[in-house]
Amino acid sequence: MVNLVLFDAGLMGYSLAVHILLVSVGMTLPIIMGISEYISIKYKSKMYDVLAKRLATALIIFFGIGTASGVVVAVELFVLWPKFISLLGQVGLLPLYMEVFAFFTEAVLLGVYIYFWNKFKNRMRHWILSVFISIGAVMSGVFITMINAFMNTPKGFNIPYYLSTGKVINVNPFAVLNTPTTWVEIGHVIGSTIFTGSALFLAYFAYKLLKTKGIERDFYKKAAKICAAILIIAIILTVIIGIQSITNLMVYQPEKFAALEMNFNSGPHIAETIGGFLVNNKTVDAISIPGLMSFLATFKFNGVIAANDSLAAYPPSTWPPVSVVHNTFDIMVGLGTLIGLIMIIFLVIWILNVGNIKRRLSSGKSMRKLLSHKIFSDPFDNPLVLKVLIIIGALSVFLIEDGWVTDEVGRQPWIIYNVMTVAQSANTSPTVIPVGIAIIIFYIAVIPLTIYFVRKVLKNRDLNNELGGKR
Repeated sequence: MVNLVLFDAGLMGYSLAVHILLVSVGMTLPIIMGISEYISIKYKSKMYDVLAKRLATALIIFFGIGTASGVVVAVELFVLWPKFISLLGQVGLLPLYMEVFAFFTEAVLLGVYIYFWNKFKNRMRHWILSVFISIGAVMSGVFITMINAFMNTPKGFNIPYYLSTGKVINVNPFAVLNTPTTWVEIGHVIGSTIFTGSALFLAYFAYKLLKTKGIERDFYKKAAKICAAILIIAIILTVIIGIQSITNLMVYQPEKFAALEMNFNSGPHIAETIGGFLVNNKTVDAISIPGLMSFLATFKFNGVIAANDSLAAYPPSTWPPVSVVHNTFDIMVGLGTLIGLIMIIFLVIWILNVGNIKRRLSSGKSMRKLLSHKIFSDPFDNPLVLKVLIIIGALSVFLIEDGWVTDEVGRQPWIIYNVMTVAQSANTSPTVIPVGIAIIIFYIAVIPLTIYFVRKVLKNRDLNNELGGKR
């Protein structure tokens, strides 16, 4: 007998896991494209112009397939979670309307951008289109994240009355746009999404740098530098806002915070638990670092962790799967920290190779010997560094998926925190099974088909012909 609540949740999670990758690429691609075109206009570089045109061609494919995926996700929401959609329709429909507007803005301007490339006498006006395309792509993510923030910290209607009667009154649709966690969540989601997209593109361009020579290598090097700059900015912002999001959890979702930390204690000098599992409500096989949780939460080792930030304050029936979300949270933090440290080292080496910085620092014999080591060579010419960038691209996929699992599973058993459970909202009709199977087949095919079509469109392009003798 199929547990249809778990089937619905698993199907939704599987679909979003694939969709988020398409979103990461679709949100980042117009930003890289716009930067490339701006540089081409500013410095009259034909090579950057060709890069922008190639990226625009790829964007058409990703936009089309991403749109199809978005439609599938929308259908799933209506089919799998009817009670949730009913409540959302009464309270929080405004962000969805705004997302549709952002989507159409991006779609219309992308068509003008692609098909009227050579019709603009003033190229800066054409470039401005790429700015609004990027804004449209980002704002689509912003408005959808507003819905997720509403699910985490609901407001905009009389919640006590709804819980007692099941009726929605005192609706304020604008409140959904500004819940207590909205803006921190938007910053973290958009930052991590652009981080993933830029890491994937950087990995691709790093691979091409390992495989190409001559003018093509110069072409991919320019592209890689743009992606690396975006990646470094995105990861810094993601880390800063991520720290604030943990503080928000302590205030607005203390039960979720306690589960992520697998914490049963309150008071001062609370230890940080790393790894481990929950067995019979006891932590086993974990590493405990005294005072660290207090320090991370309050910046004081004797800082006080409140009683409601402990799992002991809540009945086990309302806990998420603690062992799962605790370990995904630790992996997310650990992996993010590792990638951040690697990119800091990468940035230092990159800066050293700009202008005469390395030469100026090499006045002493020992320093000159140190900086002459191949590890301090141009990172875009260093095969080892390029291979590390490819690995980071692969890890970025795991990192964003791990982050979404942590966020969404960490809210369980609630679909709307402290208002509606997943079980209450789920469609438990057996008719969802064939729909689910069709969706599974669609998503199994969508990623390889996307890669195939992009490769087909961009394969065997003659760079010299595209440049027309100019660089």
